[in-house]
Amino acid sequence: MRTRLEALARKMGVRFQGVIVDNRRSDLPPDDESWAYVSGSNSDHDFSAYAEGLSRCVEKAGAAPDTILFINDSLFTLHSAYAHAREVIAYAGLVRQLVVPALCGKTDPYAAMCHRSPWSGLPFYVSSFCFLLNRPAFDVLGALSRWADADGLDRSLTVTDPRWGTGLQPNFREFIRAFVAYGESWFVWPGLKRYAVDDRLISTKARCIYLEHRLSGEIAREGCLIPINERTLPRWRLYIAEKIVLLKRKFGLH
Repeated sequence: MRTRLEALARKMGVRFQGVIVDNRRSDLPPDDESWAYVSGSNSDHDFSAYAEGLSRCVEKAGAAPDTILFINDSLFTLHSAYAHAREVIAYAGLVRQLVVPALCGKTDPYAAMCHRSPWSGLPFYVSSFCFLLNRPAFDVLGALSRWADADGLDRSLTVTDPRWGTGLQPNFREFIRAFVAYGESWFVWPGLKRYAVDDRLISTKARCIYLEHRLSGEIAREGCLIPINERTLPRWRLYIAEKIVLLKRKFGLH
Protein backbone atom coordinates (compact mmCIF):
# COMPACT_ATOMS: atom_id res chain seq x y z
CA MET A 1 0.00 0.00 0.00
CA ARG A 2 2.81 2.41 0.85
CA THR A 3 4.50 1.71 -2.48
CA ARG A 4 1.25 2.35 -4.34
CA LEU A 5 0.54 5.55 -2.41
CA GLU A 6 4.00 6.96 -3.00
CA ALA A 7 3.87 6.10 -6.71
CA LEU A 8 0.47 7.81 -6.92
CA ALA A 9 1.81 10.88 -5.13
CA ARG A 10 4.76 11.15 -7.52
CA LYS A 11 2.42 10.93 -10.50
CA MET A 12 0.31 13.78 -9.11
CA GLY A 13 3.28 15.88 -8.01
CA VAL A 14 2.31 15.86 -4.33
CA ARG A 15 3.62 14.26 -1.14
CA PHE A 16 1.57 11.96 1.05
CA GLN A 17 2.16 11.27 4.70
CA GLY A 18 -0.17 9.61 7.14
CA VAL A 19 -1.31 6.31 8.58
CA ILE A 20 -1.70 2.87 7.01
CA VAL A 21 -4.11 0.54 8.83
CA ASP A 22 -3.60 -3.18 8.24
CA ASN A 23 -6.74 -5.17 9.02
CA ARG A 24 -4.95 -8.45 8.30
CA ARG A 25 -2.76 -7.97 11.38
CA SER A 26 0.49 -8.62 9.57
CA ASP A 27 3.91 -7.89 11.03
CA LEU A 28 4.13 -4.13 10.66
CA PRO A 29 7.25 -2.09 9.86
CA PRO A 30 8.34 0.60 12.31
CA ASP A 31 6.88 4.09 11.97
CA ASP A 32 9.00 6.68 10.21
CA GLU A 33 8.81 10.38 9.44
CA SER A 34 6.15 9.97 6.76
CA TRP A 35 4.11 6.93 7.74
CA ALA A 36 2.70 5.32 10.86
CA TYR A 37 1.30 1.80 10.87
CA VAL A 38 -1.67 0.45 12.83
CA SER A 39 -2.86 -3.11 13.29
CA GLY A 40 -6.57 -2.67 12.69
CA SER A 41 -9.37 -4.36 14.60
CA ASN A 42 -11.36 -5.01 11.38
CA SER A 43 -14.53 -4.73 13.48
CA ASP A 44 -16.21 -2.62 10.80
CA HIS A 45 -13.82 -3.42 7.93
CA ASP A 46 -12.85 -0.21 6.12
CA PHE A 47 -14.76 2.03 8.50
CA SER A 48 -13.10 0.79 11.67
CA ALA A 49 -9.80 1.28 9.83
CA TYR A 50 -10.79 4.85 8.96
CA ALA A 51 -11.67 5.62 12.59
CA GLU A 52 -8.53 3.95 13.98
CA GLY A 53 -6.38 5.63 11.34
CA LEU A 54 -7.90 9.01 12.15
CA SER A 55 -7.12 8.58 15.83
CA ARG A 56 -3.51 7.63 15.11
CA CYS A 57 -3.15 10.45 12.57
CA VAL A 58 -4.22 13.05 15.14
CA GLU A 59 -1.84 11.51 17.66
CA LYS A 60 1.04 11.49 15.18
CA ALA A 61 0.44 15.10 14.11
CA GLY A 62 -0.10 16.36 17.65
CA ALA A 63 -3.40 17.96 16.60
CA ALA A 64 -6.21 17.32 14.15
CA PRO A 65 -5.07 18.19 10.58
CA ASP A 66 -7.18 20.56 8.48
CA THR A 67 -8.07 17.78 6.01
CA ILE A 68 -7.45 14.06 5.63
CA LEU A 69 -7.74 11.91 2.52
CA PHE A 70 -9.22 8.47 3.30
CA ILE A 71 -8.82 5.58 0.89
CA ASN A 72 -9.08 1.81 0.97
CA ASP A 73 -7.26 -0.73 -1.16
CA SER A 74 -10.12 -0.97 -3.65
CA LEU A 75 -9.05 2.42 -5.00
CA PHE A 76 -6.11 0.51 -6.51
CA THR A 77 -7.72 -2.88 -7.14
CA LEU A 78 -11.09 -1.82 -8.59
CA HIS A 79 -10.76 1.79 -9.75
CA SER A 80 -8.50 4.24 -11.53
CA ALA A 81 -6.53 5.49 -8.55
CA TYR A 82 -4.98 8.46 -10.35
CA ALA A 83 -8.25 9.71 -11.84
CA HIS A 84 -10.16 9.62 -8.56
CA ALA A 85 -7.39 10.92 -6.31
CA ARG A 86 -6.64 13.79 -8.70
CA GLU A 87 -10.26 14.94 -8.75
CA VAL A 88 -10.64 14.69 -4.96
CA ILE A 89 -7.38 16.42 -4.07
CA ALA A 90 -8.23 19.31 -6.38
CA TYR A 91 -10.88 20.30 -3.81
CA ALA A 92 -8.55 20.16 -0.79
CA GLY A 93 -8.15 23.94 -0.63
CA LEU A 94 -11.91 24.48 -0.61
CA VAL A 95 -12.63 21.69 1.88
CA ARG A 96 -9.96 23.05 4.23
CA GLN A 97 -11.59 26.48 4.41
CA LEU A 98 -15.15 25.34 5.14
CA VAL A 99 -16.21 25.91 8.75
CA VAL A 100 -18.97 23.27 8.58
CA PRO A 101 -18.41 19.50 8.17
CA ALA A 102 -17.46 18.71 4.57
CA LEU A 103 -17.11 15.49 2.60
CA CYS A 104 -15.69 15.37 -0.93
CA GLY A 105 -15.69 12.35 -3.24
CA LYS A 106 -17.50 10.55 -6.04
CA THR A 107 -21.25 10.63 -5.55
CA ASP A 108 -23.67 7.87 -6.52
CA PRO A 109 -27.47 8.18 -6.76
CA TYR A 110 -30.00 6.25 -4.74
CA ALA A 111 -31.12 4.21 -7.71
CA ALA A 112 -33.24 1.53 -6.06
CA MET A 113 -35.82 1.02 -3.32
CA CYS A 114 -34.74 3.83 -0.98
CA HIS A 115 -34.38 6.89 -3.19
CA ARG A 116 -33.24 9.46 -0.65
CA SER A 117 -30.91 9.52 2.31
CA PRO A 118 -32.84 8.92 5.53
CA TRP A 119 -30.68 11.54 7.24
CA SER A 120 -30.19 14.33 4.71
CA GLY A 121 -33.04 13.78 2.25
CA LEU A 122 -30.58 14.06 -0.66
CA PRO A 123 -30.85 11.65 -3.60
CA PHE A 124 -27.14 10.76 -3.55
CA TYR A 125 -24.27 9.79 -1.24
CA VAL A 126 -20.46 9.76 -1.43
CA SER A 127 -18.76 6.43 -2.13
CA SER A 128 -16.25 5.58 0.57
CA PHE A 129 -13.28 4.15 -1.35
CA CYS A 130 -11.66 7.60 -1.75
CA PHE A 131 -12.89 10.71 0.05
CA LEU A 132 -11.71 13.87 1.74
CA LEU A 133 -12.90 15.14 5.13
CA ASN A 134 -12.22 18.43 6.85
CA ARG A 135 -11.61 18.83 10.56
CA PRO A 136 -15.25 19.61 11.52
CA ALA A 137 -16.28 16.28 9.93
CA PHE A 138 -13.90 14.11 11.97
CA ASP A 139 -16.34 13.81 14.88
CA VAL A 140 -18.99 12.45 12.51
CA LEU A 141 -16.64 9.70 11.34
CA GLY A 142 -15.73 8.89 14.92
CA ALA A 143 -19.38 8.54 15.97
CA LEU A 144 -20.49 6.20 13.17
CA SER A 145 -19.95 2.89 14.96
CA ARG A 146 -21.77 4.15 18.05
CA TRP A 147 -24.73 5.23 15.90
CA ALA A 148 -24.80 1.81 14.22
CA ASP A 149 -25.04 0.15 17.63
CA ALA A 150 -27.83 2.51 18.68
CA ASP A 151 -29.77 1.70 15.50
CA GLY A 152 -29.60 -2.03 16.23
CA LEU A 153 -27.05 -3.16 13.66
CA ASP A 154 -25.88 -6.00 15.87
CA ARG A 155 -23.16 -8.16 14.30
CA SER A 156 -24.39 -11.18 16.27
CA LEU A 157 -27.81 -11.06 14.59
CA THR A 158 -28.62 -12.13 11.05
CA VAL A 159 -29.79 -9.18 8.97
CA THR A 160 -33.17 -10.86 8.42
CA ASP A 161 -33.78 -11.16 12.17
CA PRO A 162 -36.70 -8.86 13.17
CA ARG A 163 -34.50 -7.43 15.94
CA TRP A 164 -31.82 -6.28 13.48
CA GLY A 165 -31.77 -2.61 12.48
CA THR A 166 -34.86 -1.63 14.45
CA GLY A 167 -33.72 1.99 14.57
CA LEU A 168 -33.54 2.31 10.79
CA GLN A 169 -36.09 3.84 8.48
CA PRO A 170 -37.95 0.71 7.25
CA ASN A 171 -37.31 1.19 3.52
CA PHE A 172 -33.60 1.81 4.15
CA ARG A 173 -33.41 -1.35 6.25
CA GLU A 174 -34.93 -3.31 3.37
CA PHE A 175 -32.50 -1.62 0.96
CA ILE A 176 -29.58 -2.99 2.99
CA ARG A 177 -31.14 -6.43 3.32
CA ALA A 178 -31.72 -6.61 -0.43
CA PHE A 179 -28.07 -5.76 -1.01
CA VAL A 180 -26.61 -8.44 1.27
CA ALA A 181 -29.24 -11.10 1.89
CA TYR A 182 -32.21 -11.34 -0.45
CA GLY A 183 -30.10 -12.06 -3.52
CA GLU A 184 -32.70 -11.32 -6.19
CA SER A 185 -31.71 -7.80 -7.29
CA TRP A 186 -29.29 -6.31 -9.80
CA PHE A 187 -27.52 -4.44 -6.99
CA VAL A 188 -26.79 -7.46 -4.78
CA TRP A 189 -23.37 -7.49 -3.08
CA PRO A 190 -20.91 -9.35 -5.38
CA GLY A 191 -19.16 -10.75 -2.28
CA LEU A 192 -22.01 -13.20 -1.77
CA LYS A 193 -20.58 -15.19 -4.67
CA ARG A 194 -16.96 -14.13 -4.34
CA TYR A 195 -16.29 -15.04 -0.69
CA ALA A 196 -17.06 -17.83 1.76
CA VAL A 197 -19.63 -15.82 3.68
CA ASP A 198 -21.29 -16.51 7.01
CA ASP A 199 -23.96 -14.62 8.93
CA ARG A 200 -21.46 -12.51 10.85
CA LEU A 201 -19.62 -11.41 7.71
CA ILE A 202 -22.93 -10.45 6.10
CA SER A 203 -23.97 -8.51 9.22
CA THR A 204 -20.66 -6.67 9.26
CA LYS A 205 -20.96 -5.85 5.56
CA ALA A 206 -24.47 -4.54 6.24
CA ARG A 207 -23.03 -2.26 8.94
CA CYS A 208 -20.47 -0.95 6.45
CA ILE A 209 -23.24 -0.06 3.98
CA TYR A 210 -25.03 1.77 6.76
CA LEU A 211 -21.84 3.56 7.81
CA GLU A 212 -21.14 4.75 4.27
CA HIS A 213 -24.62 6.21 3.90
CA ARG A 214 -24.77 7.61 7.44
CA LEU A 215 -21.48 9.46 6.91
CA SER A 216 -22.86 11.30 3.87
CA GLY A 217 -26.27 11.81 5.45
CA GLU A 218 -25.01 13.26 8.72
CA ILE A 219 -22.50 15.59 7.07
CA ALA A 220 -25.04 16.81 4.52
CA ARG A 221 -27.56 17.51 7.28
CA GLU A 222 -25.63 20.60 8.42
CA GLY A 223 -22.55 20.62 6.25
CA CYS A 224 -21.48 20.17 2.62
CA LEU A 225 -21.16 17.27 0.22
CA ILE A 226 -18.83 18.08 -2.67
CA PRO A 227 -19.19 15.74 -5.67
CA ILE A 228 -16.15 15.30 -7.91
CA ASN A 229 -18.39 13.96 -10.69
CA GLU A 230 -21.11 16.62 -10.77
CA ARG A 231 -19.77 18.59 -13.75
CA THR A 232 -19.77 17.02 -17.21
CA LEU A 233 -16.03 17.04 -17.95
CA PRO A 234 -14.86 15.46 -14.66
CA ARG A 235 -17.68 12.94 -14.87
CA TRP A 236 -16.54 11.83 -18.32
CA ARG A 237 -12.88 11.83 -17.29
CA LEU A 238 -13.69 9.44 -14.46
CA TYR A 239 -15.91 7.27 -16.65
CA ILE A 240 -13.29 6.90 -19.38
CA ALA A 241 -10.48 6.30 -16.87
CA GLU A 242 -12.51 3.53 -15.19
CA LYS A 243 -13.26 1.84 -18.52
CA ILE A 244 -9.59 1.93 -19.53
CA VAL A 245 -8.51 0.39 -16.21
CA LEU A 246 -11.21 -2.28 -16.55
CA LEU A 247 -9.93 -3.24 -20.00
CA LYS A 248 -6.33 -3.31 -18.79
CA ARG A 249 -7.26 -5.64 -15.95
CA LYS A 250 -9.21 -7.86 -18.31
CA PHE A 251 -6.14 -8.31 -20.53
CA GLY A 252 -3.66 -8.53 -17.63
CA LEU A 253 -2.03 -5.18 -18.40
CA HIS A 254 -2.76 -3.35 -15.12
